[in-house]
Amino acid sequence: MAVAVKRIEGEERGEKEFKSEVAAIASVQHVNLVRLLGFCVPSTGPRFLVYEFIHNGSLDNWIFPKGEICGRRSGCLSWDSRCRVALDIAKALSYLHHDCRSCILHLDVKPENILIDHNYRALVSDFGLAKLKGRDESRVVTTIRGTRGYLAPEWLLENGVSEKCDVYSYGMVLLEIIGGRRNVCVIENSNDKSKRKFQYFPKIVIERLKDGKLMEIVDPRLVEGGGVNERQLKRLVCAALWCIQDKAKLRPTMAMVVDMLEGRVPVEDPPETQMLVVDLLSIDEEVAAPGCHHKPRFGLVENHQMNKDNPSTSSYSFTMSIVSGR
Repeated sequence: MAVAVKRIEGEERGEKEFKSEVAAIASVQHVNLVRLLGFCVPSTGPRFLVYEFIHNGSLDNWIFPKGEICGRRSGCLSWDSRCRVALDIAKALSYLHHDCRSCILHLDVKPENILIDHNYRALVSDFGLAKLKGRDESRVVTTIRGTRGYLAPEWLLENGVSEKCDVYSYGMVLLEIIGGRRNVCVIENSNDKSKRKFQYFPKIVIERLKDGKLMEIVDPRLVEGGGVNERQLKRLVCAALWCIQDKAKLRPTMAMVVDMLEGRVPVEDPPETQMLVVDLLSIDEEVAAPGCHHKPRFGLVENHQMNKDNPSTSSYSFTMSIVSGR
């Protein structure tokens, strides 16, 4: 049986807490969640999560233009497939937030952590940063981790995390699914970081929505091929912009997002938002220019310097633990 192994560096949680959270995640059952098979907890060094292997790889290979990389399967998902994938992800997150005994916060929702199966349906994976939140808790305090560009402003401002952080990340991913491009791209590079210019895709989306020109933000490969339903496009765009509101209380729940995408409730035009994240983003050499798609690292602006973790390089021994799956 083929498996996928995720290596977790710089994890600060204790062994007992890590095991309890992984065990809770392993007990969940949903068609749009990747099955967690086991985990390794070394006495020192990185930890490992073991998942079922999904042959079509991650979503980024199917929505961003790229050539063949190391034999990875890739392509261009059709408009209908992208709509199904968006709904699959929303249903998985809604299940984690609302239908489990404890609210499970994924906290690292991004295209690289969403896998595509042989039927081109989405499965949310990688629970290395997940946290459990009691039903009586409004927020959980945790260190800032994850991937820049998908982190909600309240987390960057160290105000704690809630399920609304996942909602924010989902909205950012939904815009990338629609546009076939990263939300943050360098458009004018320079060795002097203060002179470097970057483009923030959500701002462009808001401008096109106001002008009634939403087709201009759709992945050009889809526009050329036709088949994009403009009414459906507006519903997805408005749902995404509701999800990325600066104020967490204005964001819908993931259950509401599912209703929006399935057309059970009307989706009103979202209110204006300042997009505070633009001021909190720090761009470094690993952010690619448009057309060069990357796996961006998290960075927080602090005296114009990047904060970088020092991953452990210690040797270690470990034992394998098996957890019950679905």
